[in-house]
Amino acid sequence: MSNWDAELLVTQLSDLGRALDKEVKHLGVLDEKAVDAEGDYRRLDEEHQDRMAEEFLKLEGSVEARKMQARLKARPARLVAEDAWLEWKRASAKLRTQQASIQAIHRRIEIGRSMLSREKTLIGLMNSGVDT
Repeated sequence: MSNWDAELLVTQLSDLGRALDKEVKHLGVLDEKAVDAEGDYRRLDEEHQDRMAEEFLKLEGSVEARKMQARLKARPARLVAEDAWLEWKRASAKLRTQQASIQAIHRRIEIGRSMLSREKTLIGLMNSGVDT
């Protein structure tokens, strides 16, 4: 082993550090998008529930018949809320993927640090005259 190996490891660790910074910033962006998507879904779901309640109160007949009629009349609002739910889940999936990417970089950094520590030890031994 040589100083060159240690220098290469230091360079690679530095690159990983920069990559980690970039990934963490991207994680923040994805986190905000997931929060916004969840907020949109919750708002639209409430609007759908309100629409159903409004329709239910306007209608005549048995409770079950009014429920079914109100559901059908509020269908467009439900479909919009369902689309928002899907967007929220997609944003959450992207967030989880980004978190996994960051964890992988952390593991690579830890491996690199262990290898660098080993290289430093070997260089120290070689410089002290111990045969490795």
